Amino acid sequence: MTDAPNHLKHLNPEQYRAVTTLNGPLLILAGAGSGKTRVLTRRVAHLLHEGVEPRSVFAVTFTNKAAAEMKERVEELVGESGSEVWVSTFHSSCARILRHDIEHLGYTRRFAIYDDDDQKRIVKEIVSRLNLDAEKNPPGAILSRIDHYKNRMKGVADLLAEQRTHENDPFYKVWSAYEEQLKAADALDFNDLIGATVRLFGEHPDVLQKWRDRFRYLLVDEYQDTNNGQYRLLRLLADGHRNLAVVGDDDQSIYGFRGADINNILGFERDFPDAAVIRLEQNYRSTGHILKVANQVIAKNKQRKEKALWTEAGLGRKIRLVERGTPRDESEWVARAIHQLARQGTSWEDMAIVYRTNATSRVFERELQRLRIPHQIVGGRKFYERREVRDMLSYLRLVANPADDAAFLRVCNVPTRGIGAKTLADMRDEAARRGEPLLHVARGATGEAKGQKAVRGFVEIIDELSEQARVLEPAHLVQQVIVRSGYKAMLEAEGNREAEGRLENLAELIRDAHEFEAPADALGPADRLRAWLDRVSLTGQDEDIPDGGRVTLLTVHNAKGLEYPVVFVVHVMEGQFPHARSMEDEAGLEEERRLAYVAFTRARDRLVITWNRVGVESFGPKPATGSSTPSRFLFDLPDDAVEGDRPIPEPASIPEPEPDRAALRRRLDAFLTAQKPRQDLPADMSVRLTEIDHPGQLTRGRKVHHERFGVGVVRGLEGARLLVSFGGGPPRPISLASGELHLVEE
Repeated sequence: MTDAPNHLKHLNPEQYRAVTTLNGPLLILAGAGSGKTRVLTRRVAHLLHEGVEPRSVFAVTFTNKAAAEMKERVEELVGESGSEVWVSTFHSSCARILRHDIEHLGYTRRFAIYDDDDQKRIVKEIVSRLNLDAEKNPPGAILSRIDHYKNRMKGVADLLAEQRTHENDPFYKVWSAYEEQLKAADALDFNDLIGATVRLFGEHPDVLQKWRDRFRYLLVDEYQDTNNGQYRLLRLLADGHRNLAVVGDDDQSIYGFRGADINNILGFERDFPDAAVIRLEQNYRSTGHILKVANQVIAKNKQRKEKALWTEAGLGRKIRLVERGTPRDESEWVARAIHQLARQGTSWEDMAIVYRTNATSRVFERELQRLRIPHQIVGGRKFYERREVRDMLSYLRLVANPADDAAFLRVCNVPTRGIGAKTLADMRDEAARRGEPLLHVARGATGEAKGQKAVRGFVEIIDELSEQARVLEPAHLVQQVIVRSGYKAMLEAEGNREAEGRLENLAELIRDAHEFEAPADALGPADRLRAWLDRVSLTGQDEDIPDGGRVTLLTVHNAKGLEYPVVFVVHVMEGQFPHARSMEDEAGLEEERRLAYVAFTRARDRLVITWNRVGVESFGPKPATGSSTPSRFLFDLPDDAVEGDRPIPEPASIPEPEPDRAALRRRLDAFLTAQKPRQDLPADMSVRLTEIDHPGQLTRGRKVHHERFGVGVVRGLEGARLLVSFGGGPPRPISLASGELHLVEE
């Protein structure tokens, strides 16, 4: 191929086919490290080389960084004509299209695009206007649910028609008002950009045809991450000429929580039966043993396209498996291993610690700091700089030192209590006049105004915690602060993945206090609290940054697309990796397995997998006894590719006995008490639920509403769970303690 143009040189046979197969539908299954970016950019270059007009090529990806990189590489290959190719993200592309034609939908071309702050401000105002409880209806949680449905091309009317909500549901009321306010302001939110474009094309065929004529060749990067709206947009544009080439890897589909639908890539051949399918399986990143481990883990998934990565490089080192007794033992081993590798010549920047959730970083940060190893957190702040951690530390600082005005100002209205700016300004003026701390001034709040009452409530919390600080060890005091402050309830009410992550960080803060070894002269709980706070305050100070960059700490999601010579995948235990929220759902487990595949294939030369026997709890300090189970993924690893500690299966657990009749009745009573307003039914409508008589509200046939599954009908009782039929489907067991089930007012 010496006489071939430059853009066709140095391609393997499969890459060459992917670059030169220009017409008709094309599915390029690009495994990790197989050179997909090279294929995409050279495919664009080949289209232009074959005489296709640059403005007829539409290349779309997910991030501005990826789009800029693709555009730059295309221009390097073909020169100035490459600048005319439409290379953009989905949302930027839709915004440009709408600026031309949105008037067909009743908006002007001057329409605004609301960002996160705009959206939160609007929802907060609507919640207040509708006299809804802001703590039970936090704007962040409402917007998270709206985003969830918009990513799946669902509007508020769709939810009502599908009985996923009802007219008395606060969420329905807020979303309806939110959409009305957007339209009145001639504005769209971020997720509307794709939805509005799909609606524009669907309702106005002439507009769709104009853009079909413009874009004769479509290229899509990371197709496995497309959601329903993006899928429909591409189908509408491609159904004319059908020149749609998609590049992706179903084994790296890890964004289901954002609405990504793996069925889009799995069903491509169903959508286009005549599609050419090319598999890029030659890996240019990792050694043979690393690929063997990754292939073995992902092969257990049922919903995937068959493929196996291979490399011309040697087998390399075997994968090291390391088990330790506690999280601290595990983190100490990893930090020492990194230090040793650095002494042997490996640069800090060539090493990474990869974990499933951000909360995991804390124990590893601590050990890296102890050994003065420079490090950086990708995609998040260092542990003690995270908002929820800083909030809790401010509460504790105020408990330990009532004169700490900075701590007072940070948390007096967190969670929101109704202490307004004027109330705070008056208190600060009074504190300055009297030369006293704000907390002392706050104790004098006697008025009946809302702000004054809120100040008194806050003082009561601090005084109560101050009393507890005399007798409770730091870890237990932290737990009390998280609960008594209302912070835990606030995050649980939000109920989204971000809130779950913040709760995990708070659980890690409890563990941090639990593991703290106080100096010998800290004789009581209060002394030990101050010693721990001092250690936290000094953590990270005076960190020297030697030559060689920093060790990187990051989650698997943030690691996608990156690579490092040495990778430590840590906390690989049941409940952590796979994550607890995915362990009872087959689709969730398959995504967790894909996450493991992504984590392992970040390593180029050396992969180390670690876990410990204690694990972590979702909340509360962990006892010192071992209770963790090695991840099920570890039992899939091929023996000839690994060395070190081999995981030992746990004996089958004994099922817990069913709760007794009285316990079930108490659970039912607690559930009903939480429902407001109570909606008692006539006594003659009472029926037996399994073997539990519960007259009034919980009768067979009673309508309930679940935040995820919509409106359903009670069919019976199974243990401590209600059996509810949603959408006419089979009964689904729902925990009474989940907080997601509510009675529908009738």
